Amino acid sequence: MKRFTAYLLFLLFSTSMACVKKAEDIEGPTMGALRILADESIKDIVEQEEEIFERFYPYARLDITYTNERDMFAQLLVDSIDLIMSTRRLNAEETSYLSRRQSEPRHFAYATSAIAFIANRNAADTAYTYEKMVSMLGDSASGRIFVIENVKSGITEQILQLINKPDLPGHFYALASKKEVFEYIKAHENAIGIIDYVAIGDSDSAFTREVLAEVNLLALSRPQDSIQYGFLKPYQYNLQDRKYPLTRELYVINNTGKSDVGIGFASFICGEIGQKIVLKAGLLPTYQTERNLEFKNSPDIKVVK
Repeated sequence: MKRFTAYLLFLLFSTSMACVKKAEDIEGPTMGALRILADESIKDIVEQEEEIFERFYPYARLDITYTNERDMFAQLLVDSIDLIMSTRRLNAEETSYLSRRQSEPRHFAYATSAIAFIANRNAADTAYTYEKMVSMLGDSASGRIFVIENVKSGITEQILQLINKPDLPGHFYALASKKEVFEYIKAHENAIGIIDYVAIGDSDSAFTREVLAEVNLLALSRPQDSIQYGFLKPYQYNLQDRKYPLTRELYVINNTGKSDVGIGFASFICGEIGQKIVLKAGLLPTYQTERNLEFKNSPDIKVVK
């Protein structure tokens, strides 16, 4: 009898251990591990989404590396990465290349952000016409220095398209981080920093308040054929209907080809919780969530849910 009992206990233990191992090996939208590359210019919003996703789904593990957009897309094309978080879609050439390899990546748009310009607090100008800004970006003789985070970033690619040049002019400096960009702007009156607005979009953030107390966020007009809005800063309400002239979409591009944690993460970002994170970060959510407002006999409007 003792032998039989011991045998039963051994079987139960073996079965439970097998089940634990099997659970660890399961892959699905909320379970499993995935390596991801993300554009470092949007690190702020990606980190927030990752933190909350993993808090909700403890069996999901995201290994996110932040890099520049140029290298990120290159790795996607050679199949060394299956999911990227970018500020643009695959272009026609990239899509055609992947299609020839029987690969059909899925795009998940989840937010509208913008290219923002910051300047020293002592700089004379805090607003520029769209045409003037484009002219200064393309002309090394403008007397302005432009500072960016990475010469291979998505921001760089958009600036090159804007000024119609293959390389950045000599009055551009590339620094190692956004923090270095902020420090450079604080120390140089003739410099203009170029960042993604998400870095300073959260008005409740102590970091945002500290930065905006030491630098100016510049305002831009729309192009001359649409000047009725005056000078605009890339605030959330100016991202609506693309009033601010240099908006850009944020995407998850998934090439895993299966229902794994990559699909789960993309769905989470596009879902109610993920979109509220976007809203809190100061960006415009792609999918608007319902919000309840409470009106009282006062000039204030209170969000109650």
